[in-house]
Amino acid sequence: GGVRVKSGIMERPRIAVVGAGIVGLCTANVLLQSTYRPKVTLIGEKFSPNTTSDLSGAIVLPIVEGNIRSSDIRQQEWTRTTFKYLYDLFSSPLAGRLNITLLAAYEVFDDEREDPWWKDCVLGFRHVGTDELKMLHYPLDKGCWSFTTLLMHCRSFLPWQLEQFKCKGGMVVQRRIESLQEIDGDYDIVVNCTGLGSRELVNDQQLYPVRGQTITVRAPWVKHAFGYDTKYSTLYVLPRVDDVLLGGTADVGNWSEQVDPAVSNKIIEQCCRYFPGLSTAPVVKEKVGLRPGRRTVRLEVDDAITKYSTVIHNYGHGGQGVTFFRGCTLEVVKLADDYLISKGFTALSAKI
Repeated sequence: GGVRVKSGIMERPRIAVVGAGIVGLCTANVLLQSTYRPKVTLIGEKFSPNTTSDLSGAIVLPIVEGNIRSSDIRQQEWTRTTFKYLYDLFSSPLAGRLNITLLAAYEVFDDEREDPWWKDCVLGFRHVGTDELKMLHYPLDKGCWSFTTLLMHCRSFLPWQLEQFKCKGGMVVQRRIESLQEIDGDYDIVVNCTGLGSRELVNDQQLYPVRGQTITVRAPWVKHAFGYDTKYSTLYVLPRVDDVLLGGTADVGNWSEQVDPAVSNKIIEQCCRYFPGLSTAPVVKEKVGLRPGRRTVRLEVDDAITKYSTVIHNYGHGGQGVTFFRGCTLEVVKLADDYLISKGFTALSAKI
C-alpha cells in the first residue's frame, strides 16, 4: 500500500519531519499512519525534555498573543480538534501514563470583553458574579470567566509519542539542520516544524521570540487554575501533576534565555496576592522559554525553497502549540496526501 511503481520497483514515499517539539513529533506520528504508508524520518536537534514544548504551561486554551484572531476559522477548528483528541486520551486507560488533567479555571480581566470564541471549545463556560469573586478574594475588576479545560504534561506526552513513532517503524535522527538544502532530494516531502528556528532555517523574518519566564513550586493544595489578564501583564497559576507553574511573561522580541531574578520575584509577589499560601511553597525551578511568535501560523506547501523535495511548513504557533497541534497535524497530512497522489503514489486506507 502507498506505493508507486518505478522501473518495475514498488516505491513507498519518503517523508522527513524536521523539529521534535509537540508539533513536529505529533506530525511525524500521524504521517506514519497516512493512507500512503510513507517511510517517515523525524530529524531533531533536541528531544524531550529539552524542547520548548517541555517548558510550556500546556493548557489547552487560545491565549491572545497577537497571532490569535477570533475570525480565523482554521484556528477555531484546530482548537476543537485538539481538545477532542486530548479528551479522548483523558477518557482512556492511557490517562494515568500521559498525565492529562481536566482542570477548572478562573480567568479575571480588567477591561470590557465579549465572550471569547473558544467558549464552545471548553467545558462549562460561564460568567462569574461579584459575590463569588469576593468569596475567592479575586480582583473585582471588569469581569471573570470560569470554565473547565485540559492540561497536558508534555514530559509524559512527548516520550509516549516518540515511543509510538518508533514502534510503528518511524526513524529518528538527532542532528541540527542548518539549511533544508542539506536534505533536499533525500525525501519526497520535508515537513518543517522548527518553530522559532525557522527564522534562520528558511529566513522567515515574520518570526519573533515571545519570551516566557516561569517558576515551578510545590503547592499540592492548589487544585484549580487562575489567570489575571491585563493590558500590561498576564499572571497565571497552573496546578500540574507534580508541581504548580507560576507565570508569566510575554516579552516580544526578547531573545534572552537567562532567568531574571527580579522577574521571578515579581511573579511570586503577584501570585501570592491571590494565593497567599504560595509564599511558603518551595521553589522547584525557574525557567525561560522562547515561544515562536508570528502574525499567523504558517501551514502551507512551499515549492520554491528546495529544488527536489516539496516542503510543507507547520510553524509559528506562538504559545498555542499545545492548543493547535492535532488540528494542524491533520491538515499537514491532507496536504501531503494531495501531493503524493499528484506524483502517482497509490493509497491504502489506514486509520489516523
